[in-house]
Amino acid sequence: MTDKLYCRDGYLQSIEAEVIASDSNGIVLDRTIFYPEGGGQPGDRGFFGKWQIIDTQKNSEGDPLHIINGDKPAVGTKALLTLDWEHRYFYMTEHSAQHLISALLFKHGIGTVAVHQGERFFTVETDKEDIDASILLSVEEEAGEAIRSSLAITQREMSHEEAEALGMRRSIKVEGDVKVVFIDSLDAVACGGVHLRSTKEIKEIQYCGFERIRSHVRTIWKCGDTSIQYRRQNKAIVSSLCAMLSAEDDSVIESVERLIAEVGEVRHELKNAERKIAEMELEKHSGKAAIFRTSVPVSSFDGVIVENDGSVAFIIDDDGRFMFHGTKDDFDALKTELPLKGGGRGSIYRGAVSGDIASILGIAEVLLNGRSS
Repeated sequence: MTDKLYCRDGYLQSIEAEVIASDSNGIVLDRTIFYPEGGGQPGDRGFFGKWQIIDTQKNSEGDPLHIINGDKPAVGTKALLTLDWEHRYFYMTEHSAQHLISALLFKHGIGTVAVHQGERFFTVETDKEDIDASILLSVEEEAGEAIRSSLAITQREMSHEEAEALGMRRSIKVEGDVKVVFIDSLDAVACGGVHLRSTKEIKEIQYCGFERIRSHVRTIWKCGDTSIQYRRQNKAIVSSLCAMLSAEDDSVIESVERLIAEVGEVRHELKNAERKIAEMELEKHSGKAAIFRTSVPVSSFDGVIVENDGSVAFIIDDDGRFMFHGTKDDFDALKTELPLKGGGRGSIYRGAVSGDIASILGIAEVLLNGRSS
């Protein structure tokens, strides 16, 4: 059995260790500081001597299994076990921040169903179908106050009975003695993970929104350096928008909304203009078969070409998109002779062409006029 040193001190970064077992996936050590994936937190990575550890999982006996990249060291090998500390500390920060958020949500009568820690944010899935945004913003403010207060995060081994007597916000999932993690007088919960020593180390927490999953509200949060980067990035975005729109911070949204409305009006006017051009071009090329290259998107001919009126048209725009109006037999004949990709039904067929447009139109004109003569 492995001595799990991370349970007692999450700040150990390197120790001497010995391989006591090996299988096709990795190695088991006599003692380790590597936390195996669990509770929504990824497994640790780093090195055992010259061997790279790319992940840590639990084996069937519950011991940390260190996943090795390439050939594995033999049983009995002793070497220095070294954590990827930046990776560990990042997830240790997220894990501690999640404890804090779950504790504060619980104060508002909101339970935690599941958690997940990721590279950009962590999530707390709640037991509620709906949560007012003001509550989540209040939790963000309360988290900031807890961080500034530098609340101690401690842990204590105790019997199952002692732990149950604490009336914790979450039921205990294991039998026997448990490790209980405390955030000062704010929270107590049974947890076998690794944690910071103080809320001060979290630096800051930001509420970033929510999504609904399994009829639950899943809240999204950033913390630590990731939160700081996110805040600075958003500030830079707002500053850039203010400069581009000649607007103040408090009116930038109104300016963007006005710009979007103006763009919508311009697009509507453009579509009307393109439709008029389509009408004129179609009238100009009326005859046995209207075969031509258009200066507007072929979609502009929607409604201009009357379906099933017996006319024939083959039109290609500058982007290589085509519209064909005619019979299915005529379209099949075109596809046999020309590099067309697409299809349709009734009398309208659409798609794309490849190759020289002028040459394609020339072949189409011969073929279609010949078939209609």
